[in-house]
Amino acid sequence: MKLTLKEIAELTGASLEGDADAVFTNASGLEDAGPQEVAFLENPKYGPHVESSKAGAVFLPLSMKGKIKGGPSNRLYSEEPRWCHAKVLKIIYDEKWPPQPIAISEKSEIHTEVQFGKDVHVGSFTVIKARTVIGEGTRIEEQVHIGNNVRIGKNCVLYPGAVIGDYCELGNNTIIHSGAVVGAEGYGYWTDPKTGTHHKISQVGRVIIEDNCEIHANVTIDRAVTGETRIGAGTKVDNLVQIGHNCTTGPNCLIISQTGLAGTSKLGRQVILAGQVGLAGHLKIGDGAIITAQTGVMSDIPPKSIMFGTPARPHREAMKLQALMNKLPEMYRALKKFKALLGKEEEKETSHAEG
Repeated sequence: MKLTLKEIAELTGASLEGDADAVFTNASGLEDAGPQEVAFLENPKYGPHVESSKAGAVFLPLSMKGKIKGGPSNRLYSEEPRWCHAKVLKIIYDEKWPPQPIAISEKSEIHTEVQFGKDVHVGSFTVIKARTVIGEGTRIEEQVHIGNNVRIGKNCVLYPGAVIGDYCELGNNTIIHSGAVVGAEGYGYWTDPKTGTHHKISQVGRVIIEDNCEIHANVTIDRAVTGETRIGAGTKVDNLVQIGHNCTTGPNCLIISQTGLAGTSKLGRQVILAGQVGLAGHLKIGDGAIITAQTGVMSDIPPKSIMFGTPARPHREAMKLQALMNKLPEMYRALKKFKALLGKEEEKETSHAEG
């Protein structure tokens, strides 16, 4: 990358302050950036970091114009400084990972009944089974396994080692990262009450992932017992997430690493599940709810709620309880002293009575 401050301002729509001809070759974090790098500040409370930064230029919120005295003299003001910085990162990304040639590898195994749209790429040792349809512009990298009767939309990317099970459906612009498994059998067993033996229940449904979703590395999305497991449009699923059979999410949900959804959980629109959240089965999480990290959810959650703790409680209530928990040792010591004093008083009363 080699851009002037003026070119960066034009690219991002930010207003410029400083040397318009200054040249920048990279983007970095505020504390790590050097003289030819562009950084950003999103949260005003970290303003002091700008003053000590060695960045050549910095994106700042419009609300901070004129409020930071020190730091880089080249400044770019925007309502969305982080997104502006991301646009610069996209230029760097495209230079580091330019588009690769489109080809269908001779070392891939493709059933004769597979249908391809225009400009589909298939990498070496990929397997695509019968009656699968793949939309134009989709890129399938090495060692991907795609089952029978799969439907994959336009401009999707499947990274090495991804697995798409039979009858599954991926919408347009979907990204599946390495190690993700979409459409594995759901976890379902019937336990014989007489013998205690666990008998497998066949899972005959499928997974549907709608448009513009991204499924990161080593995610597992189980197919439904009957019907479908569905991931809503625009939803982003982080690494190492488990989504059980028959779960559904509304559009634009964020599901963060190591979260687990038991079967038939239903998320509304724009729900956020932070890291290591656990959902019991058959629950409903309302639109816009935020479940904070390591929360255990055992009942339905109303829309717009912010929940924390195990079992999940409203965030403020849970934090108050946490503060009280931190005081328990002090309260215990006080109670112990009180019991000791009370015991001495009882001894005095007993001795007076005997006397």
